[in-house]
Amino acid sequence: MVETHWPELQGKELRYLDHAWELTGTVDVRDRGELLAVEARRADDVKREAATLYFAIESPGDSLNPGDLGEHFDRLERTDDAQYLLVKKAHRTYRYELQRLEHA
Repeated sequence: MVETHWPELQGKELRYLDHAWELTGTVDVRDRGELLAVEARRADDVKREAATLYFAIESPGDSLNPGDLGEHFDRLERTDDAQYLLVKKAHRTYRYELQRLEHA
């Protein structure tokens, strides 16, 4: 597990399980880069409840190198069926699908 901070991710919002979540920019890279645990706060509630959103790599075996992370957040992407966090490095884009949420 490697913790990092991606300033470009901080303040981005997404909707999940009928709530708006604001990402803090703090990311734990887990399982050899195949899982990203992203800290978030509920944006549509005054209590600003904390949670962790878990994004899993779409193509196992093709993930970030936890020893060479850098700050490479590209964008959030939503389809009819899922939400994704995209990470871009030289000549590669990694697509992580939002899998679950755990309240802090």
